[in-house]
Amino acid sequence: MRADRLLTILLLLQARGRMTAQELAGHLEVSERTIYRDLQALSLAGIPVYAESGIGGGYSLIEQYQTRLTGFTKSEVRALAPSQSFGPLHDLGLGPALEAAFLKLEVVLSPHWHGDIDTVKRSIYLDSTGWLWAKEPVPFLPLLHEALWLGQKVAIDYHRHDGQIRQRVVDPYGFVAKSTVWYLIGAVDGQIRMFRVSRVGAARLLAETSQRPQDFDVRVYWETWNRTFATNYTPYIVRLRLAPGGMQRLFEIADETARSSLREEPLSDDQGWSLVSMTFSSLLHARTVAMGVGNLLEVVEPLELRGAIRTQAQQIVALYE
Repeated sequence: MRADRLLTILLLLQARGRMTAQELAGHLEVSERTIYRDLQALSLAGIPVYAESGIGGGYSLIEQYQTRLTGFTKSEVRALAPSQSFGPLHDLGLGPALEAAFLKLEVVLSPHWHGDIDTVKRSIYLDSTGWLWAKEPVPFLPLLHEALWLGQKVAIDYHRHDGQIRQRVVDPYGFVAKSTVWYLIGAVDGQIRMFRVSRVGAARLLAETSQRPQDFDVRVYWETWNRTFATNYTPYIVRLRLAPGGMQRLFEIADETARSSLREEPLSDDQGWSLVSMTFSSLLHARTVAMGVGNLLEVVEPLELRGAIRTQAQQIVALYE
C-alpha cells in the first residue's frame, strides 16, 4: 500500500539521514520513478524533504525534523516482543537496556497494543541453548563488546584448542552468536581472525583506536566463511561399540550435530553391545566424547583414535599414581 510506503520512506530518512532515490527504490523494491512520486507526495503533505545534487547527494529531512509516528502493525509488534527473551543480548550485558527500550516502545505505542505485547511476551520464549549441551561461559564478552562499540583495540589472552595460550591485540570487527557459542571477528596485524569468546582467558581495553573497515559486514563475512568451511570440511567418521546403557550416556555427552549423525548397525553381540557409526568434527572432538562415555564405549576404528584414547588414559592413570 502506498501509505505504508510513504511512512517507510519517512522513517528511513529520519533514521539514516541522506539517501538516494536508487537506495530507497532498492529498499522498497519499487522503481525510482515511484520513489520520485512518493517524495513529491511527502513534500505536498508538508514533510520537509529536500534534495541535494552531486556526489554524496540525495534526499533528506531538515535537521530539526522529528516524527513520533511509528506506524507499527500488529504483526510488527508481535515480531518484536519475543526478542526480550533473546539470550545472546543478555550475554552482551544488554538485558537491562533491552527492557528499558521495550518500556519506551510501550510509551510511544498506542495503548491498545499493550495487551498484544504482554500476550506475546508470556506466550513465546526463545531459548538458544541446545538440548543437553552446556552453555559456554563468556565472562569477557561485555568488555569485548564495549571495545567494539568504543572503537578501541583490545588485548586478549587466547586459549587455543591445543592448550597453548597466545597474547593477541585485536581490532574488533563484530560478533556472531552460533546457538550458544559466541565468536569475535577481528583483525590481528591486519589479518582477519576469528576467536571463540569462551576461550578468551583475559581481556583489557587499550587506548589505541581500532581500525575497522567502514564497509565490513559481519553477516556477509560469516556466510562466506561458512560456505568455505563446508566446502573444505572433512568429516571424522568413527565406529563404536556401545554397552547396554552406553547409548544414553553418549547422547548426554555428544553435541546435537554428532547425535544426529549416529547410525546404528544391525549387529550386536551376545552381551548386548551394539555397533554404531558417528561423525565428529575432528579427532579431538571424538576423543573428548568417547572419554566422557568411559567404559560403556569402545572405539572400533579408526586406529588413531584408539591410540589417542589409550595415551590419554595412561596420562590420567599416571596422574593418580
